Amino acid sequence: MSSRSYPPGAIRTVPVKATDDQKMLWEFEAARHGKASAGAFLAWTGDLYIALLYAYRDAVEKHDDSLDGPGGVERWRQERESRREEGER
Repeated sequence: MSSRSYPPGAIRTVPVKATDDQKMLWEFEAARHGKASAGAFLAWTGDLYIALLYAYRDAVEKHDDSLDGPGGVERWRQERESRREEGER
């Protein structure tokens, strides 16, 4: 049984070029994950990738803060920017 493939507000279409093998694999995985089409599967995997990337970045920042104290990452960025600006002069 396929779940709804796209959110209600989805009105944009994104063309994607694929090899025959890619299309076949995307369609297979779409069916396996309950998505109605290869496009729905690609949209879902894209959203999943973005969510995982943000979660990874948040975890890295929390880890860095645990080493350098709260705001440590921001202080490091500011120091790096200062060094870069000084090097440009």
